Amino acid sequence: MTGHRVYTSGSLRRAPRFAIRARVLYRETGQTNWCEGKIENISRSGLLFRADHYLAPKTSIEIRFVLPVEISSEAAAEVICRGAIVRAVPPANGQPSYVLAATIADYCFVRTEVSRSK
Repeated sequence: MTGHRVYTSGSLRRAPRFAIRARVLYRETGQTNWCEGKIENISRSGLLFRADHYLAPKTSIEIRFVLPVEISSEAAAEVICRGAIVRAVPPANGQPSYVLAATIADYCFVRTEVSRSK
């Protein structure tokens, strides 16, 4: 199994998660319109986010968000990912949005240099 270590207890070691509150843009692969959501937490292998639109598990998606300096230890960068929905929880307890969990299959960082004027 690529990317995971299996221990004798039979459990998989999870990647460290970071609780961040950031805007995320997402869309089903092949679609042109982006939808907006809010990230709840993220790891190198996936993210949990709130969304107004339902996406079924196994749906391939594209994701865009800005990784905060606190997580990357470098200048903020936009991250562009591809992945798939693995869990979709309908709105509950007065929440107006779905909770979606997605894997991150691959990603790239897009950094833009800021010109400084003297």
